[in-house]
Amino acid sequence: MRKRLVIAGVAAWALLLVGLAVYSYHRDPATVPGQTTVAQARATMDRVTGELSAVSSSVKISEYAESTCEITNARGGRSVKRELTFTTTPGDEATLLRSIAAELPKAYHATTTQGDATVTLYADAGDFVAVRGRKGADPGSVVVSLLSGCREAQ
Repeated sequence: MRKRLVIAGVAAWALLLVGLAVYSYHRDPATVPGQTTVAQARATMDRVTGELSAVSSSVKISEYAESTCEITNARGGRSVKRELTFTTTPGDEATLLRSIAAELPKAYHATTTQGDATVTLYADAGDFVAVRGRKGADPGSVVVSLLSGCREAQ
């Protein structure tokens, strides 16, 4: 009798764990980029591109650049990058980066570094998409990169 109770208890525990795992898989949000897809990253990047385009009319938007990466040693993935190049008066790059940070939604927690010589922008657009801004190679240019991190290729 005792042996049957132990077997029944172990079986019930295993069934509960499997049920919770399936529920969590379908209901809980992703906790790392590898649990999301490139399509989800592109949708977020499209939204951010629209928000950034509203900041200035002098922006050049690049195509998506995809590259292969490893989610784990056994699982490959893809990462996506898109760059937006803004132009401004040479010397006003820091001001433009700060105004871009101010115009982004508060949920992005956009911040800029303090020094005028090398001002950089950091923001989190959600869905594991990073927004990074820096002074461009040409005078008067600012480059804002949208980075997805390594994700499922589908």
